[in-house]
Parts: sequence; C-alpha cells; structure tokens
Amino acid sequence: MSSHGAGDGTTEPIGSAPEGEEAAELAAELQRVLLVSSRILRSHTASEEVSAPQFSVLAYLHRMGESTPSALAEFEHVSPPVMTRSLGRLEGAGLVRRATHPVDGRQVRVTLTEEGVQLVLAGREHRHTWLRDRIDGATPAQRAALRGASEVLRELLIPPRD
Repeated sequence: MSSHGAGDGTTEPIGSAPEGEEAAELAAELQRVLLVSSRILRSHTASEEVSAPQFSVLAYLHRMGESTPSALAEFEHVSPPVMTRSLGRLEGAGLVRRATHPVDGRQVRVTLTEEGVQLVLAGREHRHTWLRDRIDGATPAQRAALRGASEVLRELLIPPRD
C-alpha cells in the first residue's frame, strides 16, 4: 500500500481523507440519510385527513397532553398565524379542541379530541408497520449493522434525559 508524507513525519494511505475531512463527509452523509429517512417516516403518518406537519402537532399534543398555540408554533418552527390556521383546520376536522384557560382568559389551551388520539395512534402504528416491514426484509448482517448504528447514533446524537 502506497503512502505519502503529511509533512509532519507521519504517513497516511493515498486516497484516504484526513480525519477532519472524513468527519465532514460522514456528517454530510448522515445528515442527508437522517433527513430523508425522517421525511419518509413522516409521510407514513400523514393521511388524507392530515398533512405530516399537522400530524406532528397532533403527536406533540398526545405526548404533552395540552399546549398553547404559541408553544406549538415554537415547537413546529412556524409563525403564530400559520399555527392558528393549522389549528383551525384540525379543529374543523374534529381532531383538536381549543378552550380558554380557566385562570387566564387571555390564554388558549389546545387538547386532542378522542378522534385526534385515535388518529395519532393509527398513524404511529402505520409508521411502525412500514419500518418493521422494511427491517423484516433485511439480512441478518444488515439487522446487526442497524442495531449497532442505532446504538452509536443514540450515544452521539441524543442527549441523556435527566
């Protein structure tokens, strides 16, 4: 295997990227894969009833129990007027309920209706089934690699909860 000097007395194989370049290339590839896979998973929770961003609002409400329109807008990285329109559509579809805060009448609380809860649960099951079917088609070696990659990604990217 040929090598060339790096100017500091060390050698590295020809064709290999320096460590910083390799990390940058890997970061770009992981970003692309994670973004595309996230979009694909989100598309498997959307339905004729709700878009992927609307489903995200419903899923957030399912996790949190209730929220305010401003907190939802911040979570979804949209403006308050955009969130107000989205909530209007979701409320019109019978998936969320908006009510005045019992103590502070200036605030609005948003909660899921039972129909909204069922839609979230069905969407999650649909997404889980799609992903499970994809993994079922993987070879044992691919599954082992996915398991290892999942562990590494969790360690590197997901901060531990307190």
